[in-house]
Amino acid sequence: MSTRTWDMRQTQSEEKWENARPHLLESMLSAEWTLDQSCDHCHTKRAVIRCRDCLPKHLFCSDCDLAVHQNYVLHNRDSVVEGFYKALPPTCSIVQDGSGAHQICEQACLLPIASPLNLCNCDTKDIAVNAGRAIILVTINGEFAIPWKRVTMVVFWTFICITRLMPYCNESFVSTGRYDLLLPLVTCKSCFKSWTPGLKDLQSNGYWPGNVDFQTVYSTDVFHTFEEFKVSAPGLSRQAFVKMLDNRTSNFGRAGRISGDSFQRCFLEWTYCRHEKEKLLAVDHFSCPACMEDIAAISVDGNRKMYHFNRTKGYLVEVCGKSQWTAARETAKKSGSKVDEEGVEVAVCRHGILFKALNMFRGEIYAYPLFLQKEVALGHNIQFFCTDIMCKYYPYLQKVCEAFADLVPLLQMKPFLSVMHAKGYSGKCEVQWGGRNQEGAGMTVGEEVEQVNSFLSRVGLTTKYMTKSARTDMITLQARGWNLRKKSNLHKYLSQRYVKITKRTREMEQEVEALKVELGKTEEELQQWVTDVKDWAAATPNDISPDDAPGLQRVMEGLALSIQQKKMDKYRQTDSNKARQRIQSKIEKDKKKLSQAMDFYNRLVSAEDAVGPVDIILAAECPLWPWDKDSDVPLKEKKAVFDKVMLLRRLKEEDGILLKEMQQHWQFLCRCSRRLQELKGMGK
Repeated sequence: MSTRTWDMRQTQSEEKWENARPHLLESMLSAEWTLDQSCDHCHTKRAVIRCRDCLPKHLFCSDCDLAVHQNYVLHNRDSVVEGFYKALPPTCSIVQDGSGAHQICEQACLLPIASPLNLCNCDTKDIAVNAGRAIILVTINGEFAIPWKRVTMVVFWTFICITRLMPYCNESFVSTGRYDLLLPLVTCKSCFKSWTPGLKDLQSNGYWPGNVDFQTVYSTDVFHTFEEFKVSAPGLSRQAFVKMLDNRTSNFGRAGRISGDSFQRCFLEWTYCRHEKEKLLAVDHFSCPACMEDIAAISVDGNRKMYHFNRTKGYLVEVCGKSQWTAARETAKKSGSKVDEEGVEVAVCRHGILFKALNMFRGEIYAYPLFLQKEVALGHNIQFFCTDIMCKYYPYLQKVCEAFADLVPLLQMKPFLSVMHAKGYSGKCEVQWGGRNQEGAGMTVGEEVEQVNSFLSRVGLTTKYMTKSARTDMITLQARGWNLRKKSNLHKYLSQRYVKITKRTREMEQEVEALKVELGKTEEELQQWVTDVKDWAAATPNDISPDDAPGLQRVMEGLALSIQQKKMDKYRQTDSNKARQRIQSKIEKDKKKLSQAMDFYNRLVSAEDAVGPVDIILAAECPLWPWDKDSDVPLKEKKAVFDKVMLLRRLKEEDGILLKEMQQHWQFLCRCSRRLQELKGMGK
């Protein structure tokens, strides 16, 4: 049987949907037709209410509706008495008058909450459940409903009956939006002792107060869902989430709006209390279980998309009487600037777990990664420090350490230029600073911070409009969610990476062996080529000097090699015109530098030793320079061997690094297990 192509499957699927559309429309219209059916529960009376949350028995008469939905007040019901489906709020019921007609009347609905087991020592027959004060409930799903009797019936429930009915009250159902309910008021008619839910009772039943007097309460499921949305879809705003709850409410006959400001305040208060609870349990979300105190590499980078609009004037205004003079200020800002924080600088380990972050106020200056490096170094043993500008940052760090002796320990971290950025730099920088050429770095990329920045860029869509405090809390919360998601998949990441690295190491060993055979070289000769490339990078000056002929030779070799590599990567490693345009811009700049270096060099040597022009040099696949007449191996070929040998070494190092990280992760899990056992013993 021949395999169908994707186009054929899509065409057939489109035809099937097109043929089914008339039937789908007919079915949609017929589904809204109300039939004169009997109740699914008593089977004697006419059904007047439909409840989609009570499937498969979803049709109720008025009496059965009162008997069932007094326990499940959050169910969404529809009336069928007027010949069409009409949404009924929980506070409405349908009763039959003396003439047999059905009318909609108001009823009291109590907040689903557990009652105390022992109110007093009186007879349980004297216990009555009445309606207390009004309360607003905002929920997104209900997991249980406590069976309170309808207030108008004033039926007395014993706690034994409640206990027996509890297994039947765990039925899951979906309920979203705002509900106008009443707090239950349990009273004893003998001793007049009463009970109504307090703050502790609300929290133990999964509610969170909307204000200090808890006139509004939120189901904690709303907060959990909002937090999950903010991590999975960082661009979702608080207004959009609350609007979603309001729109959902309007579809079920319930009125009233949900305050977005109140929701955000309650949500942040809930996250604060949870944070304090986690501190008591010694939970640290901004640490890596695989790294622990011995970290292989920390990557630091800035995110300019995380800017924040200044919501105030930002000036200290001199006030005299009722007048305000803004001419004299204690602080100054750029004219016309509406941005307060210009971005965020973050530090991430090689597993993509965020450690530290700070707000940037002056762009991406060297002081920000220096501060993060100092902060992360406290209590950690870090082997490599990665940035996109390491060839510029490390000389700055050395100068700072000369002036401040307490920062000298930071020099123990080895410099690491991120692998992808090293490809865009000069050949000298790539060989000297590139991550693939650092002994002990393994397969660390140094670009792990870009994963976090991609996430934070979407976070910045909404946080740039918040107040400073709310912005800080929300970014911290979403960073916590990011780390939790990374930690939950850390065991899979480490095991899968170990399998891939092992396989790739075997493949690279075979490539290097095949390269020896192809070139006819021994291991010692290839090692000599590696040494030649390192010596060339060390001898290449940073700037073009018009009077240094040997230096100009090294500069021209590096620029030609860099241009050829960029041309190869222009279409091989990019998939957008924007990225290709950046590479082409760098190529043009390097060509100008190469042409300038050639002009300086030709002035210092004779005509027979002159080089150029640029296009002829770059057209050669492996150009041989005049000063390399005694060598039969061009620099480009040596550099290709150098890259393969370095890659093989890093792959072998990565094997040991991964084994160490897996062991540290296991030790972390064992420590958590022992901690849980200790807490369990303390609870007893």
